Amino acid sequence: MISASFAARSEFLAYYRHDVQLRWSETDREEQREFVNQHIAGSSWLDWSTEGAAMELIQASLTNISVSVAGRYDAVVLAGPVAELIEPVVLFQQAIAPLKSPGRLMGIIPCLRDNSPESQLFAELAATTLWPYYTAEELIEMLAEAGWQIRRESSRFVSIRRFIEAVLKDQLAFKGFRRIFDQVEVQGYDPSEVGWGELRFVAEMT
Repeated sequence: MISASFAARSEFLAYYRHDVQLRWSETDREEQREFVNQHIAGSSWLDWSTEGAAMELIQASLTNISVSVAGRYDAVVLAGPVAELIEPVVLFQQAIAPLKSPGRLMGIIPCLRDNSPESQLFAELAATTLWPYYTAEELIEMLAEAGWQIRRESSRFVSIRRFIEAVLKDQLAFKGFRRIFDQVEVQGYDPSEVGWGELRFVAEMT
């Protein structure tokens, strides 16, 4: 029997290319490009932001086999669907092998601002029906535990209001987020108060 989580991941990936245009504004996407370009200039880098990379990394995580890459890189860029579908600590550990020493990890990971009641309820429901989401501070702690030293001056939480709007207007083809928002409202909370955003970070191997 296919698990609900596996089915949700498959649906998420199937609609990702469509939904990405609605989950982030053009300004959000431009800021993301500028952030990445700023930190990869003059470097050899491995792109883990694509749907193809997500499929390969998901398979590797299920089989506990490291991803095979040719050569070594100055940096790994961690973004896109894989940043949501695979446990962050697994990704942080997987990113060490392809890097030269010292190497950098740049990430744009959807997450929650804090543990407000609305955000905490969203996280609990997502972990049950989809996959886990964490607060920005929890992700920073996971990076440290995986052997990364985050550059605080280059890293920050960014609120993404477009995501909230797209879900509430039922614009996304993937309906998993809408089902969670409906449950948040049923339990007496305002889904528009979920502290959704992303952690944009740069970290170095320790």
